[in-house]
Order: sequence, then C-alpha cells, then structure tokens
Amino acid sequence: MAEIYKKQIFDTIHGFISLTQTEDRIVNSPYFQRLRWVKQLGWSHYIFPGATHTRFSHALGVTRVMDRILKSIRKNVDEGKLFNPANRDPMAMFHRKMRLSAMLHDIGTFPFSHSIEHGYVIHYKNQASEGKKSPSANHEELGSHIINNTDFEGGITHILKADGFDPKEISDIIKGVSDNPLCNQLMHSDIDADRIDYLIRDAHHTGVKYGVFDMEYLISNMRSCKSGKSELLAFNESAITTIEYFLISRYSWYTQIVHEGTGYKFDLLAARITQYFIETGTIYSFEELKRLACHKPRVFFGFNDSYFTAKLHEALEHGVKGASKMSAMLSEMIEMLMFRVPPRQIKAGPFASSLITNPEDRQKRIEQIHQAVEWLREKLSKVPNGWVIEDIPTKDVIFTKNSKNLKKTNGKNQLEAQDSVKIVDREGELKLLIDMPNSLVRILSEYQNFIPRVYVSKETFKYLQNKGFFSELEKTFPMEIGKKKTA
Repeated sequence: MAEIYKKQIFDTIHGFISLTQTEDRIVNSPYFQRLRWVKQLGWSHYIFPGATHTRFSHALGVTRVMDRILKSIRKNVDEGKLFNPANRDPMAMFHRKMRLSAMLHDIGTFPFSHSIEHGYVIHYKNQASEGKKSPSANHEELGSHIINNTDFEGGITHILKADGFDPKEISDIIKGVSDNPLCNQLMHSDIDADRIDYLIRDAHHTGVKYGVFDMEYLISNMRSCKSGKSELLAFNESAITTIEYFLISRYSWYTQIVHEGTGYKFDLLAARITQYFIETGTIYSFEELKRLACHKPRVFFGFNDSYFTAKLHEALEHGVKGASKMSAMLSEMIEMLMFRVPPRQIKAGPFASSLITNPEDRQKRIEQIHQAVEWLREKLSKVPNGWVIEDIPTKDVIFTKNSKNLKKTNGKNQLEAQDSVKIVDREGELKLLIDMPNSLVRILSEYQNFIPRVYVSKETFKYLQNKGFFSELEKTFPMEIGKKKTA
C-alpha cells in the first residue's frame, strides 16, 4: 500500500487545509514562517482593529482555493495520488505544482505588505529616472529570487528540486509569465485563487462585507477550454451574475478599503519613511535583501513587521539621519505614524477623485496635479517643516479591462488576454465577459476610478487654509475633466 503523507492546519476561512510532504517542508522553512510576522493589510489595523491577519494564513488559503479550482476544472488527481510522495506521474505533479505556486506567491512580501514595498518601488524608480542601474524592487522579484537561489538545506529551491519540481517554472507561474496560459490565469487574472482568498479573508477580518460573494458557486462554474492551441480558464454563462458581483465587490473593496482615505494615509506615510530609510542606509537595500535571502536565511527571517517597527522606535528615540530639514520632516512623519496621527488630505481643485473614461483625460489630470503640487511646494518653501507628499496612482481601480485596452495589449487575440474573464455561452462558444450582451460589466469597464492623493501635516493644512491658498488653488488649477458642458 502506498504511503500517504498528509499534514493538516486549521484555517479560519477554509477549515482544515491538508498539506503534501513538499508543502509541509516549505511551511516549516524560515522563509514561510516569516510570513506569520507580516500583516496582510499593512496599516489598515489602525482603522479596522481586527485586520491583524497575516500573509501566512493568506498563502495557505490561496493553496486551498487553488486546490478547489483544480478539482472544478478537472485538472486534479485523487488524494491517494496527491499525498503519495512516491507518485510523480505528470497529472499529480501538475496538481502539486499549482498548489505550490499558490503557496509561494507571497514568499517575497515586504514588512507591512504593500505599504513598505511601495517605498522600495518609488526609491528604485527614482534611481532609474536619474540614470542609475536599479532593480525591479517588488515582492514578486524578491520572491522569484528566493525560489530560484536558495539551493541549500532548508532553502525553498532545495526543497522544490528534491521533490522533482523546477523552481523557475513555479516562479514563472507566480509572476504570470509561464508558457502555459492556463497556469498564468489561475494565479494572475481578474478572478484567480489569490483574489478569491483575499477578498473573503479581508472582509472577514475587517468586518466589512464588500468582499462577501458566493465562492462555492463561482468555483463550481469554472472550467478549462481550448482557444486555438491554448487552454484557457473560463466560466459557464449561468455564473455571469456571480462573476459580476465578484468584480463589483473587488472594485468596491479597492475603492473603500485598500484606498480608504484614513487607512491609506498611514500606508503612504510608511512608504515615504521607507524611501528615506533606504536613502540613508537605515534599512536594508533591495540588493542586501537578496543577499540575506540566499546566504543568511535566519537574518532574512527578521525582515518583517517587527523589523520596520523597531526602526521607527529607534528613530523616534534617537532621531534620524540626514539633512536638518529632511530630518525634521521625517521625524514628524514617524511620530504621526507611530501615534496614529493622520496627515490632512487636500481635496481641492485637481486633487479630487474622479471617474475617467479615456487615457487622454487621465494624462491631463496627472500633468495638472504635478503642476499643482509644485505650486504648493513653492508656497511652503519658507514655512518651517512645511511638506507635501503626493500619490498619483500608476494604476486605477477598474472593474475589468475594456475592449479598447485589450486591443492595445492583445490586438486580434483579445480572447486570449490573460486578465479578462472568459465565458462559455449556452451554445458552447467561448467569449469575453465584456462581449456578452447581458453583461453589466461591459458598460462598467469603460470607467476607471482615478484616486490621486495629496497630504500635508495638520499645521501645514491650517497655514494653507488661513492664507486662502485652497481657494487660489481651485482658481489656478480648475478641474474641467468630468464636468458637464453647458450651452
């Protein structure tokens, strides 16, 4: 009788999650255990006290969701084969490979998740704009490095190779650049294993119901189908209402929770502090992180929320490095972040959120915001500790890509676009959701929620208000886009 290896972990959302031998080894590695110490929603616990759940539980949840999807689209093997380490037939290895991709998709997550990562991304983008050689300093790049370059006892590469898996193949799936379109869609599309888990999990822990949808019905209506030589992930037409409810929930979630005004203020403060910490050598550079991951896994284990919080405490007690004005500004930001004092948001003139329907209007808004921010900085140039931080989104909150965007990126092969939802209609024909005549999202896809943010300290806000600069800002930079023209 074949020997079965199965370990179980109980999860708040999915109940018991069974692990294969390879998965159990990964979970007990310092790389995966580090995720216990990284909050899923960054600084959102300042607004939603229950949002203290971690990337550890999320990664396990995505593994479970991936398993359920594979069963629904009939790309699975039975448990006797899945949990038998000696069984390495192609179908069993595919099943395990996709579960491992789900489990490892966040292995490179930064402390406080995307807020600290955002600081790294901005820093290295600024370096690149100055002509310096800079890495793509994001969690996928760091995760890929860990998966491919830790070939020693306890390393992720070593564990994967020992059990017959190609680390590069798994990292390519996680990054969405695999040669297999179906694999990419299962991890990187409008409805994938990652998004299904985090919407449900985040809704549960925040208590906000935007992320509640019918997961059972959604997954049970998934299927794989052929389009030319490619195999794609699709849904039955009968699930359109559930699919659209999911997409609308995701849109609402990003608009109201992830980009929620008060919570996002702290994420952006943390990102700006991170930038300064990198510039002054206060925290690890991205290159140092990669070296630690490969050569000092126990030290890399410490790159978590506690690491960043300790840096904040140290700076709060002993001051910060750098020029005097930068030090004063950074010290104020650190105090605000540590003691939950939100900066004030300027919503006047060009800084208001709006729905945009074309890239030309978006570019006009961006140019106007840049000009307005420089105008504000000039008004504050002689004000002690007067500072402005802005966040112009590189991506807008959308329901799904519209036909115009798909034509730009996929040309005539729009049906094979990785992100977009595919529907198998009642006649068995494969179509895009946005091409279905009864699709509400077909209309909603034309709109993007453009959410710029500009923040100042409370004292700076009072100064600008008392001087009448907000009224002047409105007059100098009127936002015409989105206003109805009168005859």
